[in-house]
Amino acid sequence: MKKVLIADDDESIRWVLQKTVTGMGFAADLAEDGEKALSLLSKHSYSAAFVDIRMPGMEGIEVLERIQAKKSPTRFFVMTAVRRPDAAARSTRAGAAEFITKPFDIGHIEKLLKDLEKESASRERPFRAGDAEEWKSTRIVGRSRAILEVFQSAGKVADSDATVLLLGERGVGKELVARCIHELGSPERPFVAVNTSAIPRELQEAELFGNEKGAFTGAETAREGKLEAAMGGTLFLDEIGDTPLELQAKLLRVLQEKEFTRLGSNRPQKFRGRVIAATNRDLRRLVAEGKFREDLFDRLNVFPIRVPALSERREDIPLLADFFLQKYCSLLSRPQRSFSKEALEELAANHWKGNVRELENFVQRLAVLSFGKLLRREEVARELAKADGAPDLATAPLEQVIEERVREFVRRLGSALEDEEDLHELFLHQMEKPLIKVVLEATGGNQIKAAGILGINRNTLRKKLQDLSLLPKKRKRKSR
Repeated sequence: MKKVLIADDDESIRWVLQKTVTGMGFAADLAEDGEKALSLLSKHSYSAAFVDIRMPGMEGIEVLERIQAKKSPTRFFVMTAVRRPDAAARSTRAGAAEFITKPFDIGHIEKLLKDLEKESASRERPFRAGDAEEWKSTRIVGRSRAILEVFQSAGKVADSDATVLLLGERGVGKELVARCIHELGSPERPFVAVNTSAIPRELQEAELFGNEKGAFTGAETAREGKLEAAMGGTLFLDEIGDTPLELQAKLLRVLQEKEFTRLGSNRPQKFRGRVIAATNRDLRRLVAEGKFREDLFDRLNVFPIRVPALSERREDIPLLADFFLQKYCSLLSRPQRSFSKEALEELAANHWKGNVRELENFVQRLAVLSFGKLLRREEVARELAKADGAPDLATAPLEQVIEERVREFVRRLGSALEDEEDLHELFLHQMEKPLIKVVLEATGGNQIKAAGILGINRNTLRKKLQDLSLLPKKRKRKSR
């Protein structure tokens, strides 16, 4: 009978998984800590092992490392209650087939075991683990499913020299993902980032490939390029979609022949290292338009990873905001501050067109401008309005003030509205009622004057007062 190992310090988790796997015809061995799990794995052969990351003594990832999970025929599934990108990447590289977050769906566990039975013995294996301290330099924050999937992919490709293509909008953190891949695989080697679109066109080739003395006017000495600087490590080509066609041909030679030639030289040099490219543009469309070489696209698109927009991982916004606040309070020598729960909700509700980069810049501004230890919703909303180019409500014309308040109100409604009736009802009670109330107070309760200011007749106003429960309550006559 095929056997499954279940290693978790939570007895209820062991019980549920045991019932599930035995119900599918597997025998189950149980371990409540890492040492016992390692002992069982050393003595027995298992089709699969469900291993918790956090256990007393030896942690789950260490178990995988010590048993050499990458080479083991056992299929490892790592479990955790904490969604952390570093754990996802490390466990994938340590040999885990999948990173499972708790609480998990039993149906998903059953599917994993069914798929396992169908697979051949020659299935692919992920890579070995990296060091936890290496991860800290990447500064990736998040626990959403979308970002965890990115780092599971990063863990799989980290130990190979396969070319990686990072796709995603501006500001999503493509360079951070590139650094993560590099540091998980070869942290002691150089990481060289270059954005050709930020370099003058006439200097791009020399910047990338280097030049010999006298290669062009002003080249008084020989100089190595970015390719030589990245030798043995990683060359990160940002905004690859903006690269001129003539330079694309030379990059193709680097990827295809693994060699390059300095400007002004006839002696080719071998390039030993990995290339990671990134773009926010649709390369397939650029190929169709004749603006990007198809053969270069094919060479770059070996291992594509899509980095999600911030709108796809809104649950990460509070974590990111807090991280950036602590970071900039420390860097700018400001007292440590924190966001209120309502302030974080305000940030999470905002549409960050510039993604993580825009959020980081905004929080940095808050770190400079704020004074109190706790940043509240009002302060955050005020700065968001300024960032959006909203008028100064203290001096703006009445029409602009009302328009801005309406915008703020609609933004806070978010996606909670289901139909037009809901919208009408909310506006009726949230906006029309306070407006009529203020006008009545200003006119001393004179309904004729109030109706004139509001642009309606008195009967209409009186009906609204009844509907909105604004009519003064009649005093009961005292009995004589």
